[in-house]
Amino acid sequence: MRRLLVVAVALVAVFGMVVPAMAQAPAPKVTITGLIDQIGTYTSNMSKYDLNYGRSQDDEMYGRTRGRFDIVGEVGQAKAVLGFEIDAYWGQSGSTDSAVTGGKQGFAANIGWDQNTDSLGIEVKWLYTEFPMFLVPDTKVRLGAQPYGTAATYKLAAYANGDFPGVNWVTRFGPAAALNLTYSQVEEEFTGRDWSNAANPLRGEDWVIIASFDFSPFKGLDIKPMYSYFHASGVTGGSARQGRGGIANSAAVFANGDVEGRHTLGVDARWTAGPFSVHPTLLYQFGSRDTTIGGVGREADISAWFGDIRAGFQVGPLTISGMAMYTSGNDADDDIAGDEVNFYQPLTTDASYGADWGTQIYSLGIDYFNILYTSASGLSPGTAIGYDRYGRFQVGAKVAYAVTPAWTVGAAATAAWTAKEVDTDSTLSAAAGLTPSAGADGDERYLGTEVNLSTTYRFAPGIAFDLAGGYLFAGDALGHSTTGAFQTGAKDPDDVFIATSRVRFSF
Repeated sequence: MRRLLVVAVALVAVFGMVVPAMAQAPAPKVTITGLIDQIGTYTSNMSKYDLNYGRSQDDEMYGRTRGRFDIVGEVGQAKAVLGFEIDAYWGQSGSTDSAVTGGKQGFAANIGWDQNTDSLGIEVKWLYTEFPMFLVPDTKVRLGAQPYGTAATYKLAAYANGDFPGVNWVTRFGPAAALNLTYSQVEEEFTGRDWSNAANPLRGEDWVIIASFDFSPFKGLDIKPMYSYFHASGVTGGSARQGRGGIANSAAVFANGDVEGRHTLGVDARWTAGPFSVHPTLLYQFGSRDTTIGGVGREADISAWFGDIRAGFQVGPLTISGMAMYTSGNDADDDIAGDEVNFYQPLTTDASYGADWGTQIYSLGIDYFNILYTSASGLSPGTAIGYDRYGRFQVGAKVAYAVTPAWTVGAAATAAWTAKEVDTDSTLSAAAGLTPSAGADGDERYLGTEVNLSTTYRFAPGIAFDLAGGYLFAGDALGHSTTGAFQTGAKDPDDVFIATSRVRFSF
């Protein structure tokens, strides 16, 4: 695959450099866009660290800042983009100062500003070039670290979201159709690594291709069929394979030479007619994956479904919306190492599935550092979409009212269940998810109901104030047995609460 990629990039470079010989170079242009968020949040029982919703003594109250900046250089239709991000808590939140290399800070941030705010933490998000292919009409190519955008689906984080290193090719066929081809290098296999060092294993050759085709048969209807193939050798990136059902994404389970071939096929669409809108998504996943557990090689077939539909109605300042989603799952006693994997696995969501719906606990909300089971990605609804091996079913309704063009208020209620019954006698670890008990038998499906209120006030050009609160009436399916610290009450989940405010300046 790497040889094909080298050839493809070489062809891109050759074609991209063929320009009309007599064309005069346009003047260069540089712009900077971005945002700065100032956030204050209180949470109760979010269980970021102890993963125990039966232990509700973990309250937090903090302030933080996020800055997101994109520097764009353009010459005619060609451009280069550098995107970077800074996430900082107010106050030192780790055992070492942020000005010290390797200083560990609070959850999800790279800085904890103390009295001297000098710090080292900056994340580079994007570094790519984009240019037209002059020998292929209406075609643009991106090379480098870049966003997935709508390469796979219109709907946020239904399959691929966030950023990737690789190539994106878009060819338009008039104003109503476009072909989108994406290649992402998930992991790269190099030679010369220390095979004797178990803590430094050789990475496999992991890659993904995504092909989608946008077309609009008539005004108001957009359709995007898509196909993707993900290839992983041994351990792979945690965003592409979460630990679930007692099987961790580790070298002890996925040995060098174990291969996972995962196909995802489906269609996304969006339809708008006057005040009505409908946005359905349906994806099917199939393939196989190898594991090596206790020296014994196993193979499991992959067969999983994911569906999501959103609908809305707007009349004047009032908007009413509804949603329903479903992803298949496995029973508690299924052999997911040697039989079938029936839970849907997105390529990467960047923890953002459902963030466009508006919950504050089931998905990332105004404060995007908090979500159910943040530190156990295989159970987190924003990352795994399903709930461990058990799948997920969710319905919700929300209403928003624009009191003035600058001031909007809203309310929502969202309830969720698992597709299969959860074994609440399972033990939980962040790495492996829920490991079923001996003689596992599912006994609970209800995850809980979240209600929230929110308001947005755009009180100055470029500045918006958001205020939101969410309360989760926790369901018994969030319970589990635990080992080690914080085990008291794990099978009796308590409710979860969050209140957050944000001032966002966009420019």
